[in-house]
Amino acid sequence: MRSTGRCRFRPNDEDSRAPERPMPGPEKAAHRWSDLLQKTRQTGLDRCVDDARHAHFELADRWIPAQCAAGDSMTSILLPLILSLASSPVVGDDPVPVPPDLDRNRVLEAGRFELDDAGRARDGQLVDGSADRDRTLLAILPDRTTGDDRGLDRLQRAVQDLALLRPDAVFCVGDLVQGYKRDLDDYDREVDDFLRIIDPLDADFWPTAGNHDVISGDRDASDDRFADRYRARFGPLHYAVRLDHGTVVVLFSDENLDGGDVDISDAQIQWLAGVLAAADREEPIVLLMHRPLWRQRGVNWNDRVHPLLVEHGVDAVVAGHFHALHRDADRDGIEYHLLGVCGGGIDQHPLTGQFDHLTLLDLGPGDDVHLRHLPVGVVLPDDFVLRADQDRAYALKRRSDVVSVDGSVADPWRGAIEDEIEIGIRNPIDRPVTFSFSPAGPAEPWLVEGHEFLSRTPVRFENRVLTDLETPFTLDLPDSITLDPGERRTFEVSVTAPQVDAPALPPQFQVTATFTDDQARRVPLRLPRRIPIDRRDPDVGDGHPRWPVTGWAHSVYETLEPLGFLTTSTDADSGEVVIELEIADDRFADDDAPPETTVGARRNPHGDLVVITVGTTGGPRSFLFEPADPDRLFEFDADGGIVKGWSEAVRRIDSGEAAPDPIRRTYRIRLPEVRPKALKGVQVEVADNDRAYHTQWRRLAPRGRMLEFGPMSASDRP
Repeated sequence: MRSTGRCRFRPNDEDSRAPERPMPGPEKAAHRWSDLLQKTRQTGLDRCVDDARHAHFELADRWIPAQCAAGDSMTSILLPLILSLASSPVVGDDPVPVPPDLDRNRVLEAGRFELDDAGRARDGQLVDGSADRDRTLLAILPDRTTGDDRGLDRLQRAVQDLALLRPDAVFCVGDLVQGYKRDLDDYDREVDDFLRIIDPLDADFWPTAGNHDVISGDRDASDDRFADRYRARFGPLHYAVRLDHGTVVVLFSDENLDGGDVDISDAQIQWLAGVLAAADREEPIVLLMHRPLWRQRGVNWNDRVHPLLVEHGVDAVVAGHFHALHRDADRDGIEYHLLGVCGGGIDQHPLTGQFDHLTLLDLGPGDDVHLRHLPVGVVLPDDFVLRADQDRAYALKRRSDVVSVDGSVADPWRGAIEDEIEIGIRNPIDRPVTFSFSPAGPAEPWLVEGHEFLSRTPVRFENRVLTDLETPFTLDLPDSITLDPGERRTFEVSVTAPQVDAPALPPQFQVTATFTDDQARRVPLRLPRRIPIDRRDPDVGDGHPRWPVTGWAHSVYETLEPLGFLTTSTDADSGEVVIELEIADDRFADDDAPPETTVGARRNPHGDLVVITVGTTGGPRSFLFEPADPDRLFEFDADGGIVKGWSEAVRRIDSGEAAPDPIRRTYRIRLPEVRPKALKGVQVEVADNDRAYHTQWRRLAPRGRMLEFGPMSASDRP
């Protein structure tokens, strides 16, 4: 331990406190602020920022609003900027050197920020962050045909996504309607549906003709009524578009109007050659078509078309038709892509390329193209969640009385148990809340109502170290119930368990509190709770059982290190109680502070810590040691004063092993002058703090309780 000379504060998952500092009175602070404004008027903004750092910001509620209200325009103008600059950290005169091999932000490396002599960016800069408009963003809609109208809702949702993405232009790869009709009236009704859906697009829509759009339902290649109607209602069958930063060429892949005879005519190829010759090859050139003609037998793409693309610097070729997104092999530097569907018929997993999606394509900067895909329905608007609804969710999540557990259960390691606890629920928000109950089970992703995406948050944050999915406990949980605003309910819940061989982890159950938000969506809140277990050992000195050191209250910050364990026994020489404690940690961190600081900060430690509290016939006693450097066991009093340091009371006993576990250490702690007959109970609390903000606590017994010794009577039960 050594002093760092710094005052730090770190809240943990259960104890959060903030340090207080004295504040000057408003009159004195107002005087300082007046001086600061005067100095700013005289010398300029940059020279007053350091003084502003020390200004009394309580004035924001008193003197400064009065000045603004009185029409002090200087105060109104300078206040936001000075407060912003003053809130930035104070940099010392003797800064820590910046290692030359550290990676830096690319903007920093490019010299966009002014640096001081120590290589640090100067605070308070106004930097030009504008960039030239060097690219055009295109969106491409894949196939939408399914054989019926089931896909129209996917197309409609894609258009909503495009309204949020705001591309410069929207293209497609064909199959806009179900088509293959015998009557033009039926065809026109399908075109009406399509145009109605895409009409809200802000950007221009550039179509591509697919087989469904032009081929007759009679499969008669001479029936060109639908191709003509396509040209009348959508646009040409092949054409090119010159955009700000490139050219897009749309080919017609069903010239023969015969699905069994696919080809591209010499005339269309000759037209393509002329368009490519006129295009600027220093900018991107992209080809779109419905069928991937380079994979159609008889087209002879490699000899008739591909050489033209190489000659004129084409960058990418994009098609559809197969209803399965995938990237084909590049050829001579030209990318070949096939898109999936946007409402089209599919029946396989997304990893086969079958899912509803949009494709985005950058033309530029320069001659570069960049293509990527977005599943339909995952682009979220800026009002995806409103403040009022987030406040409701926060109230349900953070208030401890929304779901409370009263009581505890016996530990079944010495016999079967039948107990009861009380679960209380409360609705603290302004609308009805439905509460549903379930035992802890494997985590499953959430389906986000109204949106086509899954959230894997429950899976990513599942902690099977502290949540026993094979728990011996059975909970008779209540049925779902809806509470009106302000309403409370309590339930008696039966808890049973057979006898088990070792102490069990606390049983966990989950409450889902669901309300309807301001957008008429059902919003579920996941509220896990753990039930306290009465820990009791009839014999402190027998070294049995092996007690788990675990988490008793669920927290999103729970770590994933393996459980710790401890046993109690008696020292053969002194007769004192011995605790053998096993801890698992991926980093054993010292707080680098003197013992007085370590003891004083024991509830918000700056490193790993073990706190031991014992109840004896003579009263409580408290000890601690640092597992990173267990040189002494310190006893401290209720005020945090050190009573004594015991230099031989704690030692690490696994270090002599041939191949010690790198994340697991075992300690032998002799409790000085604590003998078995005088010991009533013990609590061991292990703090995991890796020199960071959060501390994760694991405990032998529920917080505020102890492992009790001796037989249990009914009156001893909490």
